[in-house]
Amino acid sequence: MPNFIIEYSAPLTEQISDDELMDQVFTGAKNCGHFPPEAIKIRTEMRQKYRLHGQQQDFLHVSAHILSGRTDEQKSEISNAVLMELKKLSLSNVFVSVEIVDIHRPSFVDHSFN
Repeated sequence: MPNFIIEYSAPLTEQISDDELMDQVFTGAKNCGHFPPEAIKIRTEMRQKYRLHGQQQDFLHVSAHILSGRTDEQKSEISNAVLMELKKLSLSNVFVSVEIVDIHRPSFVDHSFN
C-alpha cells in the first residue's frame, strides 16, 4: 500500500514511456515521506478513447489509493509531491491531475500469493 494508478491518453506515448511515468510518480511518492519505498505500488492504464472539455487533448491523471486516516494536509503533501515530479517532465499540451482516494481501512484486505 499505497497504489498509484496512472491513466493517460494513448498519444502521450509519443512524448514519454510508461517506465518514465512510473519512475516520476515513484519518486514523488517516495519524496513525500508518507510511505516506505518498498510499499509503493504503481501501474499504468492507457486510454484509447477520451474527451477533455469536448476536445481531443492529451491527459495524464494519477490516482493515489491510500488507506484512510490521513489528514487533508498530508493528502495535499502526497499529491503535490507527485505533481512536482511530473512537472519536471518535458510534456507539452497535456492536462495533468493528481487525486488522493481513501480506501476504507476496516474492509481492505490484501495478500501475496507465492
